[in-house]
Amino acid sequence: MALYEYKCAECEERFDLMRSMSAADEPAECPECGGSESRRLISNFASVTPGDSAMSTNPMMNARMAKAGGGGGCCGGGCCG
Repeated sequence: MALYEYKCAECEERFDLMRSMSAADEPAECPECGGSESRRLISNFASVTPGDSAMSTNPMMNARMAKAGGGGGCCGGGCCG
């Protein structure tokens, strides 16, 4: 089972459903309006690697951090303290 995100074609409500992979592309009933013409969306996700060593050995991440100011955090460290 996996969590999939859908958007209703009738009311444009976004909702999540836990479904099997084989049922992922089947129409889903909208919990808001009951419409049956919902389409599966491509969802974004984040992957976090534990520990500082993983970031320090990744040259692409080092370049991005240097370009962003190196402060860390979601907005250069301003939101964490």
